[in-house]
Amino acid sequence: MKRYRPGFFGLLADIHQDFRFEIAGALFVVGVFLLLIAILGYVPQARTWARSVAVLDSILAGLGPWIFWEAIAAGLVMVIGGFDFADTVKKALEFEKLINTTSKETFLKNRKRIKHLATEALPERYWRRVERKESELKVRE
Repeated sequence: MKRYRPGFFGLLADIHQDFRFEIAGALFVVGVFLLLIAILGYVPQARTWARSVAVLDSILAGLGPWIFWEAIAAGLVMVIGGFDFADTVKKALEFEKLINTTSKETFLKNRKRIKHLATEALPERYWRRVERKESELKVRE
C-alpha cells in the first residue's frame, strides 16, 4: 500500500513521483519549443522568416528585449527535463534488472533497493509489481 507524504510539498513530491515520465518528458518538450523560439529571435535569417508567420511574429514581438532571458529559461527547462527523464529511465531500467529474477535468494538480497526504487523513486505501478513478485516467490515480511 502506498503511503502519501504529508503537507503541500509532500503532495507535489507524490505528484512528481506518480507522473514522473510525463512531467519530465513535457518539461523537455517545452524546453525544446522555447529554445526554437529563442533561435527564431536571435538568428537574423530565421527572424526574417518568423516575421512572415503571424503567430511567431506575435510571440517575438511580445517577448521583445526579454528574448535573452527566455533563451536562458529555455535552456534550463530543457536541461532539467532531460536530466529528470534520463534519471527516471535509469531507475526504471535498474528496477527491471533487479526484479526480473526467478531466484528467491537474489530477490531477497536486492529487496531493500527494489523497495526503495518502487516506493521513493518510481510511480505506484512499480510498487504493485513488487507486491506481485513477492506473492509469486512466496516472500514473507
